[in-house]
Amino acid sequence: MSERGRARGRGRSRPVVPGETSGEPSGAAGVTEPSEEAPISSTLTSLIPTPIVPTTSDTPTSEWSTTEAVPSVQQSAIRRIGGGGTMSIPRGRGLDKLAPHMAGMSIGEHREGRSRGLPIHDESQSRSVDPTRVNFREPGSEKKGTSGDLIPLIANYVRILSAPQWSLYQYHVTFTPDNIDSRKTRRELLGQHKGDLQDVAFDGQTLYSFNDLGDDHEIKSHHEATSQDITIQLHKVAVQGPESPNFFHLSNLIMRKLLELAGMRMIGRSYYQFDKKIDIDRFSLTLFPGFETAVNVYEGALMMNVDLSHKVINNVSIYQRLQNIFAQFQEYKLAQDTAMRELIGQIVITTYNHKTYKIDDIAWDKTPQITFSRRDGKDVSLIDYYQERYQLQIIDHTQPLLVSKPSRRNRRAGITGPILLIPEFCRETGISDSMRSDFNLMKELASYTHIEPTPRYKALMDMVNTINTSPRCRQYMAKWNLRLDDNLTELEGRILEPEVINYSDKSVRYKQQEADWSRDGRSCRHIKPGHLDKWLVVYEGKQKPIANELINTLYNVCTPMGMRVEYPELAELQNDRPETYLKAIEQFCVNQQYNLVLCVLSNNRKDRYDALKKFLCMDTGIPSQMVLMKTLTKRGQLMSVATKIGIQISAKLGGEIWSVPIPSKSLMIIGIDSYHDKKRKQVSVAAFVATTNSQCTSYYSRIVMQTTTQELVDGISVCIRDALKAYFMQNNTMPERIVIYRDGVGDGQLQAVYEHELPQIEQTFSKVQEGYTPKWAMIIVKKRGCSRFFSKNNEQLYNPPPGTIIDHTVTHQNWFDFYLISQCARQGTAAPTHFNVIWDRTTFKVDHIQRLTFKLCHLYYNWPGTIRVPMVCQYAHKLAYLVGQSLHQDFHHDLSNKLFYL
Repeated sequence: MSERGRARGRGRSRPVVPGETSGEPSGAAGVTEPSEEAPISSTLTSLIPTPIVPTTSDTPTSEWSTTEAVPSVQQSAIRRIGGGGTMSIPRGRGLDKLAPHMAGMSIGEHREGRSRGLPIHDESQSRSVDPTRVNFREPGSEKKGTSGDLIPLIANYVRILSAPQWSLYQYHVTFTPDNIDSRKTRRELLGQHKGDLQDVAFDGQTLYSFNDLGDDHEIKSHHEATSQDITIQLHKVAVQGPESPNFFHLSNLIMRKLLELAGMRMIGRSYYQFDKKIDIDRFSLTLFPGFETAVNVYEGALMMNVDLSHKVINNVSIYQRLQNIFAQFQEYKLAQDTAMRELIGQIVITTYNHKTYKIDDIAWDKTPQITFSRRDGKDVSLIDYYQERYQLQIIDHTQPLLVSKPSRRNRRAGITGPILLIPEFCRETGISDSMRSDFNLMKELASYTHIEPTPRYKALMDMVNTINTSPRCRQYMAKWNLRLDDNLTELEGRILEPEVINYSDKSVRYKQQEADWSRDGRSCRHIKPGHLDKWLVVYEGKQKPIANELINTLYNVCTPMGMRVEYPELAELQNDRPETYLKAIEQFCVNQQYNLVLCVLSNNRKDRYDALKKFLCMDTGIPSQMVLMKTLTKRGQLMSVATKIGIQISAKLGGEIWSVPIPSKSLMIIGIDSYHDKKRKQVSVAAFVATTNSQCTSYYSRIVMQTTTQELVDGISVCIRDALKAYFMQNNTMPERIVIYRDGVGDGQLQAVYEHELPQIEQTFSKVQEGYTPKWAMIIVKKRGCSRFFSKNNEQLYNPPPGTIIDHTVTHQNWFDFYLISQCARQGTAAPTHFNVIWDRTTFKVDHIQRLTFKLCHLYYNWPGTIRVPMVCQYAHKLAYLVGQSLHQDFHHDLSNKLFYL
């Protein structure tokens, strides 16, 4: 499914000014619940626009889930971002939101240079720019590779045809008297002259019209509510044409309007087909299929990227959820705490206007009986407000209210009051942590949302045909002199050769379509195995038989891998409480230095997992392995499970499992990713993982706890310095080339990375060693995108094989970027990863960078197969997640050269 609702973000529709009636009233500190003696009225100071649910990819990175037991919390992808290089659709409903997007865009200029990327000290680039227009590639430099076999592909991009011939006149609008703050009222006043103005968009101050009204134009309207005559003055400030670099913003709005005319309804930022909803009664869920679109200029051509999207809505209201929670507890405070823990951070949708909000708090001291002042000065309760506005009757007048805080964009606009929501009218959207842990539920959802290439292609083509054949859509496109192509874009990709997997005793070749060598490599000797010379196994007394069986099986499977496995010391516990585990481990670790502590756990309680990881990772610096009983008791699978555990343990002990040929023998690879610490709200964790040998199989790891951009930049510099020292200690020389794969960066952050991180990294090299100037590159990695590619064979469509490269037609003209499908998607449609080389002084050819990136996707030791990103990015993701979810602090320095976080 589009697991796009997984990240907790918020978006916006049109701003609503104080005094304007909106979907929800906004709470303020002075809002009080009326007493039985005398109701007290209080003004709700501001009304907040609608949040948007962000999106993610529907093909997660391959990884074994049966080895390290992790707590049952959602492994959110880090810093979810949109579109595979496409510009996000401007927020808002319809073309009346155009003005702020067409107002202040600027274009990066081409600069001369001898290699890719602008000079990093170019101060002229410090202004705010459209990130898709920033030139990260020298004009004339090559960005297309040539190696590999050609493969015909179909991409989910539709060309926008015709050359529009029109001009939009931009006017600044003032109203006299100037006491009309409501944008809705202003729009109604302008609407009295609709025949003359032919307005395309109006945001309250700026009007776009097809009519040239001259430099200054004055009209008069009548305000019916106040019986005032209003003078409206329009002053021309600019003329926008289809050749404007901002035209693609307008095109996004046009495409969204077309989806609306085709009968779809917007939820968040995507449009859904309510008439094709799927009721999953067994789990009280409704699934809405739909589409998300983004228009941008790709290699000189205006195209629309369109993909399927699914919205999951729980049919159980938040009010019913609260009722169920309170029925489980006799203690009122405990029930409140449980409700807060389960609901805070969730995205809900209101049943009356289908807007989405993030729950930031629950106001237990407020009820629907509170009152607020309307625009006409009258006080009204929420009960009466919903009855009058939506004809909805609130049943329980004593229920608490949900609180949704304003977004950052709203705060910049001066809107600070929170939205108050009625639980009866709210439904949870997306997939919660508890739902994600339900295997049967996820299996049923996957049957609808993990769509194979052929039906996905058919659904996309049906949407395009609907727009092209609908009379309303055709009439609307004719207004703009636009037309959609009848077919999806066809292009050619290239398939890179499969890699050779090298173990200590032999080499393995895998089948290209599968990209999996688990069967061939399970008994191969590791290049540098980790050894269990002194280790501790902790288990509850009743788990003793299975613990002994696990120890014996580990010995049998690890010995062929080259690992020494001595018999461990055993700690048998009376119960499975966290403090019991901790006390036993503390007693055994006094004056003892174990290679590993293995804990057999009865379940995946997060508090126990966190406590054990904190003690072992922060206090003792001992690698640890958590194993669930249910994993060990699967019938006939202990040997397979123990094999995976053995490989993981070897990697955690600093072992090197397998390698692939790396032509450059003096090369360091760095991966950086970040994750928001859920316990420390204002802190993010940036994880840094670097290779320290020529085969790229040994690693140095660090983290940076950041609250500001500058802290991140400073922290990365320190990490690079320490990683270079570790490399020198191991090789007695410094790397000649360094390639940094930077994950967790959206298009809107590219300029900041370019202006702040790159110069400081450049300065760090000379500080490590005088005169040290390595050839280095930075590549931005984006997993979460809407691009999809289909391989055509006769009449059937298939996923392109692992190793498929796309570096033209649907890439950005001013970027050195490419798509790589490195993984095998066994269900649904493969999701490519987008790589954008924003800085390159390595002198590598285009083919070398693309090939190196594919090679690095083979070196993730948690999975004997290819993954979606270079291994350093996935290792950084695992480290950031562990720290952000469990540790919340830096780990013991003894673990920096081990993959203890697998």
